[in-house]
Parts: sequence; C-alpha cells; structure tokens
Amino acid sequence: MLDEVVRRVVEVAQPDRIILFGSAARGEAGPESDLDLLVIKRDVPHRGRLAEKIYLNFFGLGVAVDVLVATPEDIERFRDKIGSVFRPALREGRIIYAA
Repeated sequence: MLDEVVRRVVEVAQPDRIILFGSAARGEAGPESDLDLLVIKRDVPHRGRLAEKIYLNFFGLGVAVDVLVATPEDIERFRDKIGSVFRPALREGRIIYAA
C-alpha cells in the first residue's frame, strides 16, 4: 500500500523527497491509523494547490493519508522550531522516496 501511495504522489507532484512520519514511521500504526507524509519539492508557488492535486490522486486508495507540502526553504526555516510539525517529522520520519 505504501508503494502505491508513493507512486501516486510522484505521479502528480514529482517531489524531491517524501518523508513518512507519525505512528506509521515509528511502527506504532494501528488499523485505524493514517499515513502522514511530508512532501518536499523545490519551487512550489502554491503549496495548497499541490496538496490538493495529491489528495485528488488518492481517490479510491482505501487508506487515509495526510499530506504536508513544503519547500526546502520551509524545512530549513522551521526544522528546529518547537511546535512546528517539521521538527518531529524530520527527527522521527523516514525517507520513503528521493529523486
């Protein structure tokens, strides 16, 4: 299932990296857990529009996926900021795709 999620993200976003984080990355996911993805892509003027395209491409997948789109600059700016979702995503996450 994770391979199909990655394939669908790459199909519409052509990201630089995809990081799986949260309970799935920690090996603690249960049957009702979703997949948390940090999608990193250079030169994205409208992160929300790209996230919307990614979500639309998940139609019929049968698994809940949460997507956060960020640029490398976003990551650098917020990676160590307490309360930022980037901090735990980068510390506990695992790279599941790299271009």
